[in-house]
Amino acid sequence: MNLKTLKEERFVSSPYIQPKRYTYEYKGKKYSWDFICAKDSVSILLYHVDLQSFVFVKQFRIPLWHYQTSLKEYKENKNLGYTIELCSGLIDKNLSIEEIAKEECIEELGFHPKKLEKINEFYSGFGSGVSKQNLYFAEISQKDKLSQGGGIDTEEIEAVYVKVVDFEEFTKNIIRNSLLDYSYFWFMKEKAKVYNLA
Repeated sequence: MNLKTLKEERFVSSPYIQPKRYTYEYKGKKYSWDFICAKDSVSILLYHVDLQSFVFVKQFRIPLWHYQTSLKEYKENKNLGYTIELCSGLIDKNLSIEEIAKEECIEELGFHPKKLEKINEFYSGFGSGVSKQNLYFAEISQKDKLSQGGGIDTEEIEAVYVKVVDFEEFTKNIIRNSLLDYSYFWFMKEKAKVYNLA
């Protein structure tokens, strides 16, 4: 992404989020609560059996970049705004969640998993807005590779392969959300013995 072209503009409307404000009275005083309605999403923990590795996504996130550059201790860094994440996508099509998950795996990483296993679902952002995150697991191999991936439209996505045994060391110096760690702990509990990793 060319950061020189990045500029803030006046927010008018969006197909992805909708700001809301509710007012209410409590003990004789009037209060308000602002939040954002956002679409639900799906994420997939991909395990590459040939490489004994997780396959993650590295991508630039403008909200993270904005947050980091607004900090008092801000220092220029080539990795500002970049995260390591699970393969993910919004539930914004007239398809099942599983179909959207598989489509995202192909678009972002070029892999077409044959089977998905539901791990869990979560609600996030209780104060600033609520959306549901659906989490799946999929085993993949080189036989499932259909394309280079890399995302569509404005996405610039890079595949990151991390051996399971290196995960904890790898995460010491990256920006990530808690879903990455949760997925790892789930894998170590439910799948590590299956793949002779425990």
